[in-house]
Formats: sequence, structure tokens, C-alpha cells
Amino acid sequence: MQDLKRLFGYLGKYKKGMVIGGLLVILESFFELLIPVLMADLIDTGVMTKDIPYILYKGAQMGICALLSLITGLLYARFAARAAYGFGANIRDAQYVRIQDYAFSNLDRFETSSLVTRMTTDVTVLQNAINAGFRPLMRSPIMLIMGLGLSFWMNAKLALVFVVCAPILAVTLFCIVRKIAPMYSVLQKAVDKLNNVVQEGLTAIRAVKAFVRGEYEEEKFGEVNTALMETSQKTFQYAVLNLPTLQLIMYVTIVLIMWFGGKMILVNTLQVGELTGFLSYVLQVMNSIMMISNVFLLLTRSLASAHRISEVLDEQVVLTSPENAVKVVKDGSIDFENVSFKYKEEAAEFALSGVTLHIKAGETVGILLCSLSHGFMTQPTAVCVSAAKMCAAMTCTHCAMR
Repeated sequence: MQDLKRLFGYLGKYKKGMVIGGLLVILESFFELLIPVLMADLIDTGVMTKDIPYILYKGAQMGICALLSLITGLLYARFAARAAYGFGANIRDAQYVRIQDYAFSNLDRFETSSLVTRMTTDVTVLQNAINAGFRPLMRSPIMLIMGLGLSFWMNAKLALVFVVCAPILAVTLFCIVRKIAPMYSVLQKAVDKLNNVVQEGLTAIRAVKAFVRGEYEEEKFGEVNTALMETSQKTFQYAVLNLPTLQLIMYVTIVLIMWFGGKMILVNTLQVGELTGFLSYVLQVMNSIMMISNVFLLLTRSLASAHRISEVLDEQVVLTSPENAVKVVKDGSIDFENVSFKYKEEAAEFALSGVTLHIKAGETVGILLCSLSHGFMTQPTAVCVSAAKMCAAMTCTHCAMR
């Protein structure tokens, strides 16, 4: 959660849009909650007395509330979209700038495919969390609290059904969210592996074709692709349990309310309009619980992506300039004195040891790197290093290659 809080600091100028969007969601919820009250009054007063002007008056009020709810919802969508995609652009920019400062040892800690995934897929997850999750995050608690309050205000005895059914739904959805929480991290790692195979295959496509390794690459891609498919299936088969669980408990709740409400109507302790309005609040309360569970699903996946992005931003850069660095180079000479090198700090041995090399300004140096096997050159490569100009020619004594 700390990673997610920190990343929200990259909202920048879009924080204002998020605040306005939250206020619009509150207004939208208020207008929607007025409609069942007006509908109950329309049925019990207007329909029962056949008062047409009163029915039209209440119908107009319901229409105005629906229109205002629609307008506030559309305005929220505009502000939320700008905030979400602006937020994503800021995070991608921050990651890219940070990667430019990395030393090679820092880059060794991340695969290229993983960095690509963290700047694309993981950022998209956070954008979707804002775009699709902020509205229910603000709306659901309001609808839940006000819906429960108004249902108890309309009929306290009938509202006791919530006391039994709502906790059962909440506990069930909590168990589902808890089950799939760790699966999202595994899913993102599977995406990393897929991108890594694709990146390697496309980068070395000429070598793959030259050595006729197409079938091998296809098999390798098929393995990671199948792994991603199976991981996604396993993750989302639990995630989709939200909807059938909600529907089961919601329909059971409606049946119980209709059963007890019908008995109360027969003994004249409840009116038809009150039962109709009460059922509207039932749907709103249940949908609020469902939206809260969806928010937790988005939040759970966002936490995994936020942690991966924070790893990029928090990586300590190894190569830094000292405080009293030399900024003016007097000449172009290069001196290596007993230099040792290894690819990783934790490596047991150095790849090169005791290298001493002096290159004067203006000199041209040719470095030939080759791998020898049984006296034959198996993989010759030539790299020119020059202080003033590229080497014009080199000769390999092992294969007389010019």
C-alpha cells in the first residue's frame, strides 16, 4: 500500500481533477438515492388515489434526478479519464528518466522485457484502477451507508434481512479477494517471461533464420505463452466468482424480502409503494457491496504493479559523479593501471584481471575478441577502439582474417 500511496504523488496537476471527480460522484449518488423515495411516494399517494397531476409531478422530479445523475456521471468520466491517463504518462516519464541514469550493473538487475512491461502493462493497470475503480470507491460506501439508512427508515423490521444476508456476501467476497491477491504478482511475472522470449526472438531473428532455429523458437514461445494462459485462467476463474456469488445472495435476499413484505402487506403494516422502494434500496446496497469487492480486486492487482514500478524508481544508481569531479579533459590519453573486471558484483571470479593499458592521444588501437576451440576460431568478432579515428585494418593471427 505504501508503494501505491507514493505513486499517487505523480498525479501532479491532475489532483484537482480527481477531487472534482470525487465531488461529482457524491452528487450522482445523492440524486440516485432520491429516486426510490420519490417512486414510493408516487405509488402510495398518486397511484392509490388516482391523482394524475401528483403522479406527473413526482414523475417529473424523478426524471430531473435521473438527468442530473446522468450529467454528473458524464462530467466525472471526463475528469477521471484525464487524471488517469495523465497519471500514467507521468509515471512512464519518471521511469524512463530513472532508467537513463542507470549503470550497467543496475540494468543487469532487470531484464529488458521486464522494464518494458513495467512501463506499459503495469502502468496500464494503475490507469485502469483510477479510471474504473475511483468511481465505485467513492460511490459504494455512500450508496451502502445511505441505502441501509433509508431502508431502515422505511421499514426497520424488513431491513433486518440485510443484517443476515449482507455480512454473508461480504465475507464470501473477502475470501475470494484474499485468494487471488498473490496470483496477480505471478501473472505479471508470466507476462515478463513472454515479453522476454519475444524480445530475444525478434532481436536475433537473423541468427535464428541463418541457423534454421525457427521451430525451436516456436516451441520456446509456445511454452511461455501456455504458461501465461494457464496463469491467467487460474487467476480469473477465481475473480469471476464475484458475480455469481452476488447474484445468488441478492436473489435470496429479494425472495426473503418479498416473502416477509407480502405478509406485512396482507396485514396492512406495509404499503406496496414502500415495498417497491425498499427493493430498489436492496439492489443498491447489494450492488454497492459488489462494487467494493471489484475495487478490492483492482486494488490488489494495482499493489503488485505499484511494487514493480517502485522497484525501478527506487533502484540505487551505482554509477554517480563525485562531488569534485573533473569536468575539463586536458588531453585524450587513456590509462588503465592493473584493472580487473567482472560482470556481476557477486561473481566468484573476475572475467579480466590485472589489465594495464596506456593509449596516448591520437593513437589508434584495435582490439580483437575471439573464442578459440581446438586451435580454430569459432566466433570471431572485431571491435575498434580509437582515441582519434576508427582503425582502418586489423589482422587476426589465428585465422588470417582481414
